Amino acid sequence: MKMTFGDGTDLTAKLLDAARAIGAAVADAHPSLIGPRFNSEVLSDAITGDYLSRQESDLPQQVFATLLDGFPLLIGTLNGPPNGAIIGSQLRRYRNQATICRSWLGTEASNLHMFLIGPPGALIDATWRQFAAEIEADDRVCRKQVWLFDTAPTIGDAREFLERTFVARPWPSEQRTELLDSMANISLPSGWEEALKNQELDFSELVDQLIALEEANFV
Repeated sequence: MKMTFGDGTDLTAKLLDAARAIGAAVADAHPSLIGPRFNSEVLSDAITGDYLSRQESDLPQQVFATLLDGFPLLIGTLNGPPNGAIIGSQLRRYRNQATICRSWLGTEASNLHMFLIGPPGALIDATWRQFAAEIEADDRVCRKQVWLFDTAPTIGDAREFLERTFVARPWPSEQRTELLDSMANISLPSGWEEALKNQELDFSELVDQLIALEEANFV
């Protein structure tokens, strides 16, 4: 499990403490979910000895993964002013990370969720609230929800946010026992392997292609 948040660490811990307080199960997630490489790339590298690295600008610098009530969850922070270009760039990196995460989850991929934490004071900023609504309306790759707060959020504030997520009680999520400890045996969704082997696609094009395949599979 990897947590690399800097000042977002306390907020993430507060969210997880609030989840435990309402009876949710919090467990470690496999570190590959927040790694830089797709499942098939790791398997290929083990055979060929090659290693593919990502540009730092392709993925978020700070990300955390956990299992919440058995569901895979990514947690990240949104930083800077409520500017479309700045927020859009951060969202692109989080979607890229979520796409990598899905490659490791196999049949659990559709259960992936993402919580994004806004900066202090965002709750009372109308522009931030509008951006949060737009982010939550975008279901590409995974379901996203945004936690906005004023200046010093409490456990109560965190619980209020969680009460509008899949963790909400009194309807607890179905408990799952998968530990994601045999990732190498997970099969990829239809079309993913061919796309990942296409050397003509850069990373952004690859993610777009995988998203398109996912949408086609649900038609």
